[in-house]
Amino acid sequence: MKQIILCVFLFLGINMLNAQSVEDVLAKYEVAAGGKEKLLGVKQLEVMGTVKMGVMGQVIELPITVLREQGKLFRRQLGGIMGMGDTYTIVTDTGGYVFIPSIRGFGDMPGTEASITKMNTSELSSQQYELDCSGAFAELINYAEKGHTAEIVGSEKINKVPSTKLKLTLKTGQTIFYYFDNNTGLVNKVEATGDMAANLTGFGAMMKMFGNGNSKNMKAEVFYNEYQDIKGIKYPAKYTINLGPVETQIENTTIKVNEGIDAKWYKIK
Repeated sequence: MKQIILCVFLFLGINMLNAQSVEDVLAKYEVAAGGKEKLLGVKQLEVMGTVKMGVMGQVIELPITVLREQGKLFRRQLGGIMGMGDTYTIVTDTGGYVFIPSIRGFGDMPGTEASITKMNTSELSSQQYELDCSGAFAELINYAEKGHTAEIVGSEKINKVPSTKLKLTLKTGQTIFYYFDNNTGLVNKVEATGDMAANLTGFGAMMKMFGNGNSKNMKAEVFYNEYQDIKGIKYPAKYTINLGPVETQIENTTIKVNEGIDAKWYKIK
């Protein structure tokens, strides 16, 4: 009986330590990112930048705009490749849509008409976490109240920097891994697999446009290289996405916090 009681206490003790370590890591992140009060005070985010990606042996620069309004809107819009129109994903509290522009025919390959696809219930649910505005990694703030769970799953060096690895399981069952710089407390890497990898990088719509919508075996790694202070909140200024053999660099050139969201961004077409 004594051995059973001892095992129970050890089990509870280990889990309490793990829970405490999660809270320690996230508390340090919150302070480094600007403080919980300021992060929760973010109601609108508008981020504009440039994407540099390799396509057919060439580096192509495209504009990217990401908008969020707390609980109401998420929109990611990527400029057109080779003269094509923009692709974009829209998620609201009631629905979600993916717009793919028309594609010109090349050689024997026929062109396609522009299309808008409405997300089904599962797809919508899997992306509505993006409606959260509490900073760059909003899902980490008050994660338990949002129905998510978190655990520390190890430590690694990211670009030679000792970092703590945390696994976040969203209430939908999707998982994301975050690495926190042990020195600064900020996120220096995020990784995901499958559909979550497509969501994380924002390239899901583009992949569908070029006929590669199967993300089952996909793995994405995002390395955050530089942060910028915006109204007391730390937001990524430069980051690199590794998606399979393709490396993409993104630089956020304009970041607006709580300056309102133009009604045009809610339009589906």
